[in-house]
Amino acid sequence: MTSSRGNSVHNSVDRDEDRDEYFDTTVRLRNPNLELLDQDILYHLGLGSESHDLVEMFGDIKFVCMSGTPKRCESFAHYIMKELGHKLPTGTRLQDICEYSYRYSM
Repeated sequence: MTSSRGNSVHNSVDRDEDRDEYFDTTVRLRNPNLELLDQDILYHLGLGSESHDLVEMFGDIKFVCMSGTPKRCESFAHYIMKELGHKLPTGTRLQDICEYSYRYSM
């Protein structure tokens, strides 16, 4: 794109380094110090990349819903399952994977 004065004008969003996501839509982390960490610890969720296999747990997940209380999160999960027409397989139950965080529920 050029301006009326013939100068090249670039939309900063079009520049790769200014995008918040990669072209495959995965999220771009902005903090370069994260690359230096031995592990990624998600303190508020009680999860970490060494204590949990985050790719195995979330690799095929499209949406994550979090709530402040376990009961509220469980109620929401049942509501969403009903709306989507999903039933838990026999013998299974919902599990709060952040039960040890004491801050959030998932």
